[in-house]
Amino acid sequence: MPYKSVAIALLFSVLLGPVGVLYASFWGGIVMIAIGIVVVSSKFLFPIVLTWIMGCIWSVGAVEAHNRKIFKTTQA
Repeated sequence: MPYKSVAIALLFSVLLGPVGVLYASFWGGIVMIAIGIVVVSSKFLFPIVLTWIMGCIWSVGAVEAHNRKIFKTTQA
């Protein structure tokens, strides 16, 4: 499995929000999309922005975990 780019993950999640998390983690993206649908339907700005930021953090963390896992398997 190839390494994933942290910059691309952050770019996708900033531009696409919860959908951008799919690049980093499939299941994380599905969860964020479901959360995003609920939050956007509330029509309050603060929770929407908070969800967007949470998606960006989740995306970067998922890519770092993915890359760390690959690094450990190639070193063994």
